[in-house]
Amino acid sequence: MYSGLGGGGVHELMVADNDMATRFLRRTSGSDGFTLIEVILVVIITGILATVVLRSAGIISDSARIEETKQELQALAIAMIGNPELQNNGVRSDFGYVGDVGAMPPNLDALNVNPGGYTTWKGPYIDNRFTQKTDDYKKDAWDATYTYSGVNITSSGSGSDIVRTLGNSVGDFTLNQVSGLVCDLDGTPPGSTYKDSLSVRMIIPNGTGGTVTKSATIDIGGYFAFDSIPIGNHDIEVIYIPDDDTLRRFVSVLPASSSYGEYSLANNVWIGGGGGSGLEMVTGSDTLSPGTHCNNVSFWISNTSASPITVSSINLTWTSPVAYYRTVTWNGVTVFDSPNPKAASGELVMFSSPQTVNPGETVTVQLQAYQSQTTGGPKVDMTGADFTVEFSDGSTFDFVPSICL
Repeated sequence: MYSGLGGGGVHELMVADNDMATRFLRRTSGSDGFTLIEVILVVIITGILATVVLRSAGIISDSARIEETKQELQALAIAMIGNPELQNNGVRSDFGYVGDVGAMPPNLDALNVNPGGYTTWKGPYIDNRFTQKTDDYKKDAWDATYTYSGVNITSSGSGSDIVRTLGNSVGDFTLNQVSGLVCDLDGTPPGSTYKDSLSVRMIIPNGTGGTVTKSATIDIGGYFAFDSIPIGNHDIEVIYIPDDDTLRRFVSVLPASSSYGEYSLANNVWIGGGGGSGLEMVTGSDTLSPGTHCNNVSFWISNTSASPITVSSINLTWTSPVAYYRTVTWNGVTVFDSPNPKAASGELVMFSSPQTVNPGETVTVQLQAYQSQTTGGPKVDMTGADFTVEFSDGSTFDFVPSICL
């Protein structure tokens, strides 16, 4: 019944007890002793005070254990995935076990002892608080063993679970994306002529104590992408094959991220690196619209040659999804419109009138109203479709639209 007393209540009881004791002393100075009732009251009050103190001590002890356990759970989390507050020149420098090994630890033991000759393991990532207890870091303040599964570390010693969740999923820490753009010194992309002269590689931990080198293909705009990349600071190499010239950088991969970087070679190695006779796609200009339908594709092209270029047809191919488009719009002018049947992948589409692009001019091309059937049907989202474009002048380039406006 006194468990709800705070510090003020205890203090009042103690004051009352002291006052009574003082009265007893005054009385005994002129008498032979206490009455039986007075003795009983002193014993009762003393017992109440002792009970309150003991209960308060128990509450304080449990609170201290909970706080101690939470701190150790945080230490285990940092050991696994690093401390985001540790940075060097604004770049995160600590990614824990996952940053070094490339996978979540198989158990808590791997945070303190190398799990099996891993060369990339740089632990221990966590230490015991007491040298005489070698497994102390694996137990909470009630001496109950932590449960570790997926992205959760759980303490059950208090009678109710205390859970430290690292993230939404293991993939947040092991399945990230790194992409980038490569150009020469003056910003020229490789184009269809020179894209094969590049190689981009990433060196990452393989999850079992070693490393693996991943390679990415380059499109005509110089774009590349890697997936399934663990968190950490990893080396990336851009190699210009003809000169065996390697540009080395590192990329910092954060949890649940898609990192992007731009890389410039040391020299102007490509001149007019676009396709065919001088029409080039403007890097990053491909988009999808409108809204959630994402069934209209657009991109910009530029004439990088010294002469006008005339285009009278387009051949657009893609592997998936199955879809058909109705119109082609050239710089706002509709040059093809066929509602039934719509144009299919690989079909040569003739313009209603030839279109000329002057030297240095940039125009926009739109491929609109993608639907599931040649006669219409549901709208088709073209996000991620791998397009190849060929114009009648021989210009050819590839792109994969990924931005839906």
